[in-house]
Amino acid sequence: MPVPQAMDLAPLTPLVEREGYLPLEDHGLIGDGTTAALVGRDGAVSWLCLPRFDSPPVFCSILDRRRGGRFLVAPEGLLESRQWYEPDTGVLSTEMRAPAGVVRTTDALTFQSGADLTLDAPAGRGELLRSITAIEGMVRVRISVAPRGGASATPSGDGISVRLHDRPELDLHLSTTRPLDGLETVVEMRAGEQMHVGLRWGGGRARRREWRPAETMQATLDAWRTWMRQFTYAGPEEPLVRRSAITLKLLDHFATGAIIAAPTSSLPEAIGGPRNWDYRYTWVRDAAFSVYALRRIGLDCEAWSFLGWVLDAIDRDGEPKVMYDLDGRQPPAEQLDPGLEGYRGSRPVRWGNAAADQRQHDVYGEILDCAHQWRSGGASIDPALWARLSLLADEAVDSWSKPDHGIWEVRSPGRVFTYSAAMCQVAVDRAARLAQGLGLPEPAREWAAEALRIREAI
Repeated sequence: MPVPQAMDLAPLTPLVEREGYLPLEDHGLIGDGTTAALVGRDGAVSWLCLPRFDSPPVFCSILDRRRGGRFLVAPEGLLESRQWYEPDTGVLSTEMRAPAGVVRTTDALTFQSGADLTLDAPAGRGELLRSITAIEGMVRVRISVAPRGGASATPSGDGISVRLHDRPELDLHLSTTRPLDGLETVVEMRAGEQMHVGLRWGGGRARRREWRPAETMQATLDAWRTWMRQFTYAGPEEPLVRRSAITLKLLDHFATGAIIAAPTSSLPEAIGGPRNWDYRYTWVRDAAFSVYALRRIGLDCEAWSFLGWVLDAIDRDGEPKVMYDLDGRQPPAEQLDPGLEGYRGSRPVRWGNAAADQRQHDVYGEILDCAHQWRSGGASIDPALWARLSLLADEAVDSWSKPDHGIWEVRSPGRVFTYSAAMCQVAVDRAARLAQGLGLPEPAREWAAEALRIREAI
């Protein structure tokens, strides 16, 4: 399938801050299947957790403009800007106009050469690559690397070794194609000139690798487009569906099959309100709906990876949980961070999620429906897998009328939620269909009868 041509670009528009913060819609998301970053229209990376999605953030100025830390690449005197994704990729471009000219950054969390994004394996290089091109005029570009908690810099090889004050174990290296004065530099660039800045992690490996930024950026573009060749949707709003598929893939932890609910923590439901949760974990419900959507447009590998991952997690715990970390274990206990003011002053900032201890009975339906999709797509259900699914169906029969905390995750005593009961009915219905397809008429009849009884009761 050919790569779509770039759509007509939106016009350059002024940046408008509210309480010192860019609107959330003025950010783009990039990722590599291990972690993700937000890049603002102001040229700042305002969110990046290292080394993976659920690690502490190195940059989180989106949660505190003064103390959160950021990685800025922007012309001095920035007036207006615009952003777009390179077609069929998770590579983001930001064009910024200043009085003296225009500069463009192209940002990616890069992939290894020849990376196959359909495999259950890491694809990232451990690198945030920022390619900077002067488009018009002569521009003074400010490059500022300011991690949360501060950092020290020493010359090293092709760049600078960066040691975080709060996390000395996280060895960062700043590679550049033009000399930098340190973590704060202003570089003059004329139209047509280009430079690259790469923030790399992974200890000594990051320094020993030969750095070829232009080739790496192209390899990253190629990997995204190769993955998108599986895309089969042809219908209304196809460009938006394509972009949505890539966004969901940016939330996929390639090595395990986990799909996180969001790459961020503590962005508020309402500005100034306290409902600011850490969503960098896998909710069975959210991930199940994501893989259902991906499978319908031809992206099957994510569905199979997730089902295997969640069933392994259930085996480990003995019962399904509301959410899991990337390794299929329980997230850390919820903690408040008094050192950050929150987006536009929306306190508190939280790490971890207390909802992990809740009961939400809808998970039975989501897991059994994933298995039904698996079977409907031609995959086999072996005896060991069927034994696990049967137990979940039986648990749904026992649980549908019992109190839980529901999809709203109320932090009060549980009660019977209609949605939870309905998804238990889905679980039993899917078990009946699976049993019928496997040539097991007796359990199929029993579960079909239970499904009907639950449906009539709710």
